[in-house]
Order: sequence, then C-alpha cells, then structure tokens
Amino acid sequence: MRHHRPTLPMALFFALFFLGPTSAKTAGASGSERLRRDVVPTFESISLNLDARKPGYTGSVRIDLRVDAATDSFQLHSEGLTLGRLTLRGAKGIVPSTHRAAGPAAVALRTRSPLKPGAYTLHIDFANTFNTRAQGIYRLETGGEWYCFTQFESDDARKAFPCWDEPSFKIPYQLTLAVPRGHRALTNTPVAHVTPGKVTKTVMFRRTKPLPSYLLAIAAGPLEMVPITGMSVPGNVVCVKGASALAGTASTMAPRLLGALERYFGRPYPYEKLDVIAVPEFWPGAMENAGLVTFRDDVLLVEPKTVSVRQLSRLSVYMAHEFAHMWFGDLVTMEWWDDLWLNEAFAEWMGNKISDEVYPEYKMHVQDLQATQGAMKIDARLSTRAIRQPVSALDNLLQAADELAYKKGQAVLGMFEQWLGPDKFRAGVLDYLNAHEWGNAVGSDLWSALSKASGKDASGPMSTFLDQGGVPLVTAEIQPDGRVRLSQRRFLSYGAQAAGDPLWKIPVALTYSDGLAVQTKRFLLSEREATVELEGDRAPIWVNPNAGAAGYYRWTLSSEAMQKLAQSAAEIMSPAERVGYLGNLTALLDAGLLHGDEYVRLLARFADDPSPEVLSALADGVDQVRRVFVTPELAEPFAVYVRQTLGPALGRLGLTRRPGEEDGVSLVRPELVHMLGDYGKDDRILAFADSLAKQYIAASGSVDPSLAGVALDLSALHADAALFAEYKRRFETARVPADRSRFLAALGFFRDPKIVEEALRYSLQGPLRPQEIFTIPNVVGLAVEYEEIPYRWMTENFGAISTKIPPMFSVFMPQFASGCSVKRLEAAKSFFAEPSRSVPGADKELAKIADQVNDCAGLREREGAVVTAYLGRLAGAR
Repeated sequence: MRHHRPTLPMALFFALFFLGPTSAKTAGASGSERLRRDVVPTFESISLNLDARKPGYTGSVRIDLRVDAATDSFQLHSEGLTLGRLTLRGAKGIVPSTHRAAGPAAVALRTRSPLKPGAYTLHIDFANTFNTRAQGIYRLETGGEWYCFTQFESDDARKAFPCWDEPSFKIPYQLTLAVPRGHRALTNTPVAHVTPGKVTKTVMFRRTKPLPSYLLAIAAGPLEMVPITGMSVPGNVVCVKGASALAGTASTMAPRLLGALERYFGRPYPYEKLDVIAVPEFWPGAMENAGLVTFRDDVLLVEPKTVSVRQLSRLSVYMAHEFAHMWFGDLVTMEWWDDLWLNEAFAEWMGNKISDEVYPEYKMHVQDLQATQGAMKIDARLSTRAIRQPVSALDNLLQAADELAYKKGQAVLGMFEQWLGPDKFRAGVLDYLNAHEWGNAVGSDLWSALSKASGKDASGPMSTFLDQGGVPLVTAEIQPDGRVRLSQRRFLSYGAQAAGDPLWKIPVALTYSDGLAVQTKRFLLSEREATVELEGDRAPIWVNPNAGAAGYYRWTLSSEAMQKLAQSAAEIMSPAERVGYLGNLTALLDAGLLHGDEYVRLLARFADDPSPEVLSALADGVDQVRRVFVTPELAEPFAVYVRQTLGPALGRLGLTRRPGEEDGVSLVRPELVHMLGDYGKDDRILAFADSLAKQYIAASGSVDPSLAGVALDLSALHADAALFAEYKRRFETARVPADRSRFLAALGFFRDPKIVEEALRYSLQGPLRPQEIFTIPNVVGLAVEYEEIPYRWMTENFGAISTKIPPMFSVFMPQFASGCSVKRLEAAKSFFAEPSRSVPGADKELAKIADQVNDCAGLREREGAVVTAYLGRLAGAR
C-alpha cells in the first residue's frame, strides 16, 4: 500500500504495513488476538449479491476446513455481519453445532462432540449494510451513479464476509457476484463465466492463487475499462462512468514499469491479469490487491492536456510501489503484522528504484531524500519506536504506517544494498522469493537469504537499525596523519536525554579527495569509535561522511570542514549529497549543534545551486525557518529573507516552462512561486498568479499544469466572496480529479476572516468526500495569523468529524495540536483525556506530538532572538 493519511497540520504522512511471528492465541473479546490453528481454512468460496443502489447486501460463504487436532470449538472472524444459517458438514454429513459472538469481531462454533482430524465444510449465510466510510465493502455515489468498492487491509475483510482474517491464513478463494445487468463486476481474477438474468447477472470468477484475505478486492457498478497493451498478462485501467478519457497515461506507464520489475525479479508477473482501478473515495493512495490494484482517482486518472510533472512522477512511483508488492507481499506474504514495515519499506525502496530506471527524468531517489529527513527527525525524539515491533492487537495498526515504516525502512534497505553490493542483495531477494513463493515468511528469512548470498552477516547489523529506535550520529575527524577517526552516539533533539546510548553497526561510506582524485571508502562502524585508513599518500582536503546520502545516520564534521563542503557544494557533492547536507544541517540546528543565524546564512549559500532538487531542499529549509520562528511580528522581515534567498533561483529558472527544460525545474518552480507569493509577499509573483488563475478558469489547457494549483492558491489570498463562490462551484462540478483537488485546496487560501469561517463550515457541510474534509483546515493553518484555527475547528466539530472518517483514523486527530504552541498542546491533552474522545493509541500519538511541539517551542526560545536579529538586519539593509 502506498498510504495517504488525511493531511493534518505539521504532518506529512505516507504509506502502510511490518515482521516476526508471535505465539498464536485464542481470539479474545477484543477480536484482535490471533486465531488458533487446530482448525484452518484451505479454500473459501464467497457469493455476494451486490447492488450499490441499495443500502445493504446479502451473501454466503463455503469454507473448506482442515481439522488438525481434535477439538469441540473454533473461531473465525465476523464483524458487524448478521449471520443466518450456519452449517458444518463432515464426511458423514451435518455436524451438530451452535455458534455465538466471541467479541465484536469473531464468532465461535461449538460442536456437540469433538471434531476428529480431517476435512470439513462450513457454510454461512449472512447479510450486511454497505459501509459508507471507505472500509470493508462500501458504496458511494458519483456522477449520479452508484458503485461499490472494497478496502480490506489490515483487518476489514471480516467486516465484509466471514473469514479467517489474518495474513498467515493464505488460501485460494473463488468469488461469485450477482450484480445489476448494467453493471460490471471485477475481482482479483478473470471471469470464468456469466449467467444472465432478467434484472441481474451472476458473474463467477476464476479461483485465486493462495492469498490472505486482506488482498482480496471487489468493484462493481457502471464501470468503464481501457485496455492496457504490452504487458505479459491482460489488464485494464478501470474507472467510473465518464472518466475513461483520463486513463491513457496510466495505460502507457503500466507496461514499462511492470516489465522493469519482471526483469529485476527474474520471473514473470505471478497473477493472471493486472487491472488498475481508480476509486473516488479511497483513503490510501493505492493498495496492492493481487490482480486488481486500487488507486485514489486523482493519482491514477490524469487529463493529458493539463497533467503536471508532479502528477506524472507521483503516478510512476505509486504504480511501481504497488506492482512491486505483487512479488513482495502478495507472492510472499508476511506471517503476521509484525512485518508490515518490511512489506512497505521494500515496496517503497523498489518503487523508487524502478521509477528511476524507467523514468530517470523524475529523479525519485533525490526527491525522496527529503522524506527520509522527516523520518530521521521523528527518530531523533524520545517518543520514536523501533520499526520492528511485536503486534498483539490491531486496534491501531495504522499508527505503524508512518515515515519510520516507509522511509526509514526504505533508507535502511538502500544502505544495506550498497554495503552488501547490489548484485548480491538482488540474489538474496530472489532466493527469498523462490523459497517462500505462494506462502508466508518472516523478516529473518530475508536476512538469512541476504547473508547467504553476500557472504556477510546481514542480520546482525540490520537488527541494530530495526530492533531499536533512534538514529545514530557519526562524527568524522580528519587526523594529522590523514586517517579519519569515526565515532558514534545516539542523535537526539536538543535537551532530550535517553536512558542509555545504544550501539549501531553502521555501514559508513566516506567520499573524500586529496586534491587529485575523489574516492569512496566503505567501513562497518560497529564499535563506539574507530580509525579508518584512506587510500593514497596525501591527507584529504575534504571528507563527506555520507557518500551518496545513502546512509541512515546523521553526521557532523568540524565547523571548518562543514563550511568547506558548503562553499564548494556543487563541485564536490552530487545533488543527492547536497540534499542530504541541507537535511543534516536542519537536524544539527534541532540538536543545538548549530545556531539559528548560522543556519539561515548557510541555507542562503545554496541559493545559486544549479540542481532543482537541491533548490527544493533549500525551500524546505526556508519553510523550516517560517514554521519555527516566524510570528506575525516577524512576517515582514521574513518576507525579505524569502525574496532574497529564493528570488534569484526563480529568476534563473523563469516563471514559465522553457522548451527542453528538465522535469525537475517544473517540479520546483511551483514551490518557489508559492513561497515567494505567500511568504515573500512578492507583488510581481502575486500579479502573475492572478493572471494565470484567470487564464486557467477561462481555458485550463492553456496554463502550465505545474503552476495551475499554485496560481489558484495565490489568487485566493486577497480575493473576495465572489471568487470563493466561483472556486466552490468549480470544485463541485470538476470532472477531472486534479481539478477537484486544486479548487478544494484553493478554498483554504482565502484570508478574509468571514470567508475563512465559511470555508471551515463547508469542510463538513459541503459535498466533500471523507478523505477531503481535512484539506481546508490544514491549508488555513498555514497562515501565521490563523495557526490556531485548525485546532479550534477540530475541537468544535470532533463528533461530526468522527462520524465521517474511518474509525481507525480518529487516532490522528491529536495532530491538530502540533506546531510550536505549548499552550495548545496542554489543551489537547485535556481534550483527549475525556473518555468519549479517547481512542486506542491516542496516548502514543500525543506523546509524539508533545515531543514535536516541545522541540519547536524550545528551538524558538533558544534561537529565536538571533534569528529575529538576523532577519531584522537583513530587512533594514534593503
């Protein structure tokens, strides 16, 4: 899954799922403990009557069972279903039994006498209402038509039909769907045959390969299909009625990405077909259902005339991520949710690798480094966690789907790929897949395969990054004799004190130059400190302690050595290394190892960098200054700093796309335009955005797609109610998903207080989809004068919000307290202490937010005065 959590203030969220078996337990009252294995399913047939125009559906399941040990009772999952006839049959006919609820998510069967080992069949009739919050089997209306879709990860298949809803129960399924005659029905496999009727038709699908229940998928409604040609299996882009004209880009990308993955894995795509489907109401960005991959519609469907480079790069990496799961996650599935992180980290790493291979112009490996910096920021706080943890309850498994699972996991895999060697790493992955195909595995199985293929101990070093939280700090000191002394300790935010100082086994890669040649030295730093011999007879004139920015560690040099790297950055460091340098610089500020005025000065040194990816990292650094230090009183001096730091870069790139320019320029230009217009208060940029917005409204295809959204945003800053009404109308009537997203975001950029209040009301009362309701409050909170508004909106509307979003997302509501306000944090602690507002996992979420808020507030108090003085001098020198 490439996961997209609801966007909340001060938080960027990514994707979902983790490693290592735990002992099986009988399902308890919570329904979240693991089922026993004395009775296991071997095959399940599911029949459903699905008419999305109706509020509910009926169905039946036939489950083949194998009893391995004599027992008079067993359990399976069923949550919220109304069960009808339940019949258990053995070799001699019906087995007398009774059943009862075993908590909210399970049903228990008890037989009159113990079942003997052997084969049995369980038949259950049931009824259910369609879900309306995008989980289980849910229905939605769009364009005057009704559809039903599914989302089962992690434990929502049990909300759709009775089953053994755990990843270790990996069995074949066969689905039969009765739908209205005018509707299409899709699942994981091709159609076996269709039985027409007067009002409905019954579609039987082929039996699946062995799958866990969370990878099943269903779609039904007046769907349109655009064939994908050039793949090793048949496939289609599937969408709602009237949207097929937007499917061309996806149908072109899919064969190239799938082909590259087949080459890497050295084996064909493992399933019979590959459909990709665009879903209008869908919380994740995408989901790797075998043979029927679901995507949020604004990811998969793009208007060819108005598609931006950002959309194209996002689509390439989302597709590559989900397709990678077909082997890693689907063909070989985690034994239990402990390994969710491994599923997602591998797909994230693989997705970027394949996107880079097929579409090198997007430079995903460099783009993604900024997200890795976010994971390291989380890892520098005491509230961090180890990415590999035992999972005993599923109440909020979603909390595990954060930057640590995706981005730390991805970075750690990439770091060890470089240390083991890409060819040997790949050989280990292929051995792992061959050994566990169509079954389940645990993380140690992969580590063993990597160790065997490389001839190195992969498990020991990797465990130091997986089984303990935190990120190491590597200090490199150039010795008089030319050697480099390396030392390590835990990297922590300023003021944080951990109970101990853990030790990592760090694959350090040093790039250095003696003035004649640039060389790289790899070294496994497994002790507290070590001295490294470099090649050559001359002492190095500079050292970069993180070659290629591929290491998951922070690093520091002497102040003089840091300055030397910055002075000649474009000549001696790659774009990836410069992005890593800037992210590392921000971390040193957070840790109190760099003063605020020095930070803003060093940032400005990168204003002339020729790489658009580095300019994007520079913009992130400038935005860090805004988020931490800028109050209403400092807005004007900060505007001067923004114009002086980012203005020359935009001047070099130009306001409009030039023939033949690299795609990275089109990716960074809107960032620079936004920051110069909103935070830099640049009148020329604001006038340009107004003009562009009017042009876009008149003829959307006449505007550079990369600038369309930012033009709408900036045009709203000083606009009136008439433009708000027009943008609202455009949002409601948009036929292109990207247009819908652009106009919705723009509604949050109006700054008139009355319009702001109207926009917030519209978030809950307008025709927004569940995943859209946080967009406007989040955007409103970007304005320094309105930073309290999102939290107030959440507290005043907590009940209404809770009824609109999937229950598992309620745990993230405390994120509205993030920022720099300790007062708001304390209010949030009191607010969520109320039992009616408490959800499982909220305490952990509040602990993470408390660390973030205290870090921000402490940094503002510690360095605010020098930053204010620096910006004041800069503004006074105009």
